[in-house]
Amino acid sequence: MTQEAALQPALLVFTDLDGSLMEHETYSIEPAMPALQEVLGRGFALIMNSSKTAAEILALQKTLKLSAPFVCENGAALQLLSPAPDGQSRIVFGQLRSEWLPAVHAMRAEAGFEFEGFADWQPDKISELTGLDKADAELAQTREYSEPILWRGSAKQKELFESKLAQLGLNLLEGGRFHSIQGQHTKSDAMHWLKQQQSDASMIITVALGDSPNDSAMLDAADIAVIIKSGKSARIELHAAPQIIRTSRPGPAGWQDAMSQILAQLDSNELAIN
Repeated sequence: MTQEAALQPALLVFTDLDGSLMEHETYSIEPAMPALQEVLGRGFALIMNSSKTAAEILALQKTLKLSAPFVCENGAALQLLSPAPDGQSRIVFGQLRSEWLPAVHAMRAEAGFEFEGFADWQPDKISELTGLDKADAELAQTREYSEPILWRGSAKQKELFESKLAQLGLNLLEGGRFHSIQGQHTKSDAMHWLKQQQSDASMIITVALGDSPNDSAMLDAADIAVIIKSGKSARIELHAAPQIIRTSRPGPAGWQDAMSQILAQLDSNELAIN
């Protein structure tokens, strides 16, 4: 039975991948496996919500023998296991990269903005920058809605760049390794959509786990927000999440700590269902 079909009126867990469920450098999830297996074993929904592409997430789910909906490219699209009532198997919140990337590159050439991105690089360069092997780097390059970049200009130039992007209806989000050029969507859009589809949304507790500023909207939209320790996690500021957990350990070790705490709270009836 798939997770989407077996969704229980309990936890709906949305998780970032790099630097959260996965080690930032090695991409290992081993330290989080006990809590991950318990989440899945209880029939709770685990929704990967990442800057990774759909192809990357599908490959990871195959490795984990996991069948579940997922959110790719910083909230740009929600991939479902079965069609929605309107017949769609993918709910799109973003704008197609092919429709705006030429204008962004033209703006770079005209204004002299100093950045490079995935569209400029071969898989070998992406491997060098990320630690991915070549096959995984090729999957990372199958971008449909976003363009990860390395900004090399000044802070003042960056402000001007962001204002120019806004004129194109685009946004610049800061992730763990890269900034991402994308539409005005966030990782929270799919969360709201999925919760609204539940037969009794009032019985669902949403949990979100992330480590970077691009996770802020997802974290703030959750009932329980888990800020996993990282070099950028101190800059995450939340305003709406009823419960916030900040981990003392980074990556999957922090993921393990937080989910163990949440499961224990659930078992002791300490979690309030909204």
